[in-house]
Amino acid sequence: MSLFRSRIIPLSLVTLSLIGCGAIETSVPSSGMTNAQLEQGSGLSDYNYALAQAQAQSTPELAAPFYWAAAKALVVDEQYLQARTLLETHVLPVRSPSQFDGYLLMSDIALAQDTPMLALQMLSQAAELPYADRPGNNIKVLQQRAKVMASLDNWPNAVKDFMQLSLMLPADQQEQNRSDLWLAIQNLTDNEVSDLEGNQLPLLDGWLDASKILRQQSLTVEQQVAEFQSWQQLHSSHPAAVNPPLDFQIMASLEQNMPTSIAVMLPMSKELKVASESILNGILQQYYANRDVQPNLYIIDTDQYTQFSQAYLTALESGAETIIGPLRKQNVAQLADLVQDVPTIALNQLENNRIIPNLYHFSLNVSDDIRELMAFAKKQGAENSAILSMESTWALRQSDQFKEIAQQTNLPVLTSISYDNTPNGRAQAVKKLLQVDESEARIRSIQQWTQQDVESTPRARRDLDYVYYIGKLDDAKQIRPLLNFYFAEDIPMLASQTIHDKTPSSNSKSEDIERIIFTELPAVLESAEQHSNTPFVLQRLTALGNDSYLLAKRLALFANVKSAKVSARTGIITLDDDGIFNRRPNIVTYKQGELIDAKDSYFAQKEKE
Repeated sequence: MSLFRSRIIPLSLVTLSLIGCGAIETSVPSSGMTNAQLEQGSGLSDYNYALAQAQAQSTPELAAPFYWAAAKALVVDEQYLQARTLLETHVLPVRSPSQFDGYLLMSDIALAQDTPMLALQMLSQAAELPYADRPGNNIKVLQQRAKVMASLDNWPNAVKDFMQLSLMLPADQQEQNRSDLWLAIQNLTDNEVSDLEGNQLPLLDGWLDASKILRQQSLTVEQQVAEFQSWQQLHSSHPAAVNPPLDFQIMASLEQNMPTSIAVMLPMSKELKVASESILNGILQQYYANRDVQPNLYIIDTDQYTQFSQAYLTALESGAETIIGPLRKQNVAQLADLVQDVPTIALNQLENNRIIPNLYHFSLNVSDDIRELMAFAKKQGAENSAILSMESTWALRQSDQFKEIAQQTNLPVLTSISYDNTPNGRAQAVKKLLQVDESEARIRSIQQWTQQDVESTPRARRDLDYVYYIGKLDDAKQIRPLLNFYFAEDIPMLASQTIHDKTPSSNSKSEDIERIIFTELPAVLESAEQHSNTPFVLQRLTALGNDSYLLAKRLALFANVKSAKVSARTGIITLDDDGIFNRRPNIVTYKQGELIDAKDSYFAQKEKE
């Protein structure tokens, strides 16, 4: 049963007490060697040799470190299943110092197999061993725990672990740890940064202050560098001042690469006029946020051209050094044959994008939301999903996207159902989804066979971890009570931002919306706090425009720093190897009529229930 449907394992399960493993007594001459020393010094990095040595030992206790070395060699060769079998058979059940290293290696195997919750459990069991009080292994535990926290996207805990390590590691390991720490800090949302401020860990606030400089979107690169240099002078002994993060090192030389002119290509006259105006509003908000450094800005209405290639040529002739747009997919499809030397950020993407130098894609594609939700669910222990979709064309297309991404990530989709949005259509769809209809059919069959009334209640399936729902909020409010009625109240509904088309009405029942988890942009969450009346869809498009202009100014940073991240209005933005800017949106739910962070609040509440 997944952790979505049972007690959530607290991430604080793993204790951080000092854990050690002493000398390993073996029949070989190096009886005082640790597992790692045996592996490196006795040829045990070779699987066959290590296995032969293990089989030659007289007791399981003496054989355990050799079996561990054999398993380690298998892990190096990515033979995870065989390595796991060796550990489970010959190392973990044997009370010896090798148990500790065995559980750590099992944790590594679990991470390699993309099962981070299992990795966390293995780390927890290592901490409970009688060998855990031996000195010397606290660093190994912290390093492994930090890796697990990062794989779970639990960046606040990962930051804390890397900070602890910075106080413990020898000098020759500090540089890599600083790099890992900075990457974890850059993955924090703005709310998570605020929550970590004032933490008791020494020096953490300094790291967070450096990160906040990069999060000030209204500043130019030059101004951000200047602010960081001022911070350096005030905190000259801080590790981030002595060894500045790579972002600031690169940015110090990038100001000359900032575009002095930008062309914006949008369809401003026809059916996409309102959408384009919202995007342009976002661009102008970012443009006027800093009046000291403003490139020339050219607005090109692609609706005024019979051929898109003519509009693109106009952008080039304007002298633009960077182009934002177009928006229409059919125009985006032509960019592969048009883009040459001028970087172009398309505001849409195709199902199969060609990788072209200087061509980038940045959009509100729902695939980013789906991947974030899948990762979130999986890291809570949930894998088996089902899709429940309205029959609208856009909803069926999103259903196909979910199935495609699930297939790519080897996550099971047990069933996919679309329904007619009527009371009977909704009820029949939910019964079929939960296999209640099959349960009812079995009851009827028994009654016919026995010729007697049978007292029985149809039950929902138990192999389903969550439902991915595709519809609008008012539609979802009709589905949630049906799931509860058919004894599936513990199955969450997950959805993309498309479900959040409006604020719930004041007469909405809390039980109808509080088991629905969905993605949303930081910009929309901020405006919700300010009670903005602008439709959510237009707020998202404004955020898209805002961030597209921000990316246009920082393309050189992303090109030079592979790990570069920007915490922006659409989420935490990264650039992949295909030239696509990916977004990490927030994951939220409603609680007592207010939007709250599902990661922090929803599952914390589940733990108390």
